[in-house]
Amino acid sequence: MENDNKAAHEKPEQEWPYLDVHRHLRYWKMCIRAPLPQVYLSNESNRLALAYFIVNSVTLLTPPPSERTPETPEPLISREDKRAMIKWVLHHQHPTGGFCGTSSLVFPLHSYDTYNSDTKTLNEPDHAGLANITSTLFALQLLALLADEEDEAAGENVFEGVNRVGTLRFLKSLQREDGSFGEALSDLPGHGRFIAGGYDMRYCYIATAIRWILRGDVKEGSPGWVEDFDTEALARYILNSQTYDRGFAGNSQDEAHAGYAYCAIAALTLLDRPLTSTSSTSSSSSSSSSVPHKSPLLHSSIRDLPGLIHWLASRPFVYLEPPPPSAADQDPDTYIYQEDDLDDPNFLLPPTPADLLCLLSQTAEKKGHDKTHVAFNGRTNKVADTCYFWWVGGALANLGTLDSLVDREAARRFLLEKMQHRIGGFGKSPGSPPDLYHSFFGLAILGLMGDEREGGKVRGFDAGLAVPRETVGVIERARRRLIESEKGGEGVVVDGGKEFDAVEMGLELRGGEERPKWLGACGY
Repeated sequence: MENDNKAAHEKPEQEWPYLDVHRHLRYWKMCIRAPLPQVYLSNESNRLALAYFIVNSVTLLTPPPSERTPETPEPLISREDKRAMIKWVLHHQHPTGGFCGTSSLVFPLHSYDTYNSDTKTLNEPDHAGLANITSTLFALQLLALLADEEDEAAGENVFEGVNRVGTLRFLKSLQREDGSFGEALSDLPGHGRFIAGGYDMRYCYIATAIRWILRGDVKEGSPGWVEDFDTEALARYILNSQTYDRGFAGNSQDEAHAGYAYCAIAALTLLDRPLTSTSSTSSSSSSSSSVPHKSPLLHSSIRDLPGLIHWLASRPFVYLEPPPPSAADQDPDTYIYQEDDLDDPNFLLPPTPADLLCLLSQTAEKKGHDKTHVAFNGRTNKVADTCYFWWVGGALANLGTLDSLVDREAARRFLLEKMQHRIGGFGKSPGSPPDLYHSFFGLAILGLMGDEREGGKVRGFDAGLAVPRETVGVIERARRRLIESEKGGEGVVVDGGKEFDAVEMGLELRGGEERPKWLGACGY
C-alpha cells in the first residue's frame, strides 16, 4: 500500500520535455526585484533594453486574464507596478522626440545652453540630444507590454505622454541618402551634425517597427500628420543587401547572418503590413506561426527568394554531444563547457535542407532511440546558439515557411533539454549560465512555435513586432487613441494630464532634493 501511494504522487515520466514555468518566473522575479549581476554594468546606457527582455518574458509566461483560474498565481508585475514602470519609461523621452537608453541621458548638461526658460522649450527644435532609434522602439514596446490587461480602456491610453510627432520627425532625420538608417544624431565639433551608427540592418528593421507603431493613417494637412521617411529607398537598400549565398547582411559584400536576415525580412513585411490585423491579436498560442499577412513587397521583390529560404533552412542541424572533459579530475556532471569548446564541431549537416528529417531518423536509429535534437546556428559552419532559434525561426515565420521547414518537436527538445537552465532561463549554449538576452529569445521562439506541454503554456508571439499577439492589439488601440488626442488638441500629456516638462522631470528624478537656487533665477 505504501508503494502504491508513493507511485500515485510521483510525477509520471513525460514523453516530451516541458517548460518549467514556475522556475522561469522565479528567475525573472530575481531579475526584477534584485540588482542584476555585475556583468550587466556595461549596459547602464541600455536600461530600456534590459527592461524589455524582462517584461516581455514575464508577459509570455503569464496567462491573459481570460485564461486565469483560481489556481493561477498572482501576476509577477502588479497593476501598481505597471503604472510606476510606465512613468519610468516616459522619463526616458527626450523633449524633442525619441527615447534615450537611460533617464540620466535625457537632458545632457550642454542642452541647457539652448533651453528657453520663458517658453520651456529648446531653441533648437531638432536638437540631437542623446535619443537613439533602438531605445525608442524598446520604450514603445515596453509601454504596450505594461498596459493593464484587466482594463481595456486604460490600455488604450498607454501611449499617453508619447511625443508622437516629435518621435516620427526624429525617426525621419535618421535616414541616410541611400535609404539606410543610423542609430542617433550627433554633433561633431567643426563639422556639424551627422547620422551616427554603422550601416546596420537592425536599424532598418527598428525604423519600420517604430513607423508601424506610431504613424497610423493620418491624412496630409490633418493634425498629427508628419512627412514619412522614404520607404522606397529603404526597401531598395534592404533588397540590395542580399549576399552571394542568398542570405542577408549589412550589405551585399559582408557575410550573411541570420540576425540580419530576420531584420531584413521583418522590415519588408512591416512596410506594407496592415495597421490592424485580427489574427495578430489572437490569444491562442497554438495557432499557426505563419506570417499574419501576405506581404507583396516581401514575396515579389527579393532577388532570389528560393535561395534565401534555402539558406535559412540550412541553419538547423542535428546536434552532436560534445566530447566529455579529458582531465581525470573533472566531474562530467558538473563540468561547464568553456568558450574554447564552442569551436569544436557539434553539428551534422544534411546534404540538403530537405534531407534533415531523413538524417534525424538515421541518427536516432544509430543511437537506438528517437530523441534526436535539432539546433540552429546563425552563420555557415558555426555552432548552436539559443538566440538563433529566434532569428532563423522568426525569419521563416515571416516568410510563412516555419511550419514546413523545421522539425518543431526536435528543435523544442534541444531547447528545453540542452539550453534550459536548472534555475530558470536559457543559456547561450549547452552548459552556459542563463542571461536576459538568451532567456528571452528562448521563450520567444517557444511562443512562436506554440508550446502547450504539461508544466506551462507560453503566449503566442508575433513574428514581426517581437511582442505577444495580445500586445499587438494594445498597440493598435493605443495608436488610435493617441492620434485622436492630437486631433482634439490635447497635446502631449504625462501622468494623468500633467504637461510634459523636462526640468520638472529632472527634479523628480533627483529624488525630492531641494530645488537649486539657480532655477529660481530662471523663473522656476
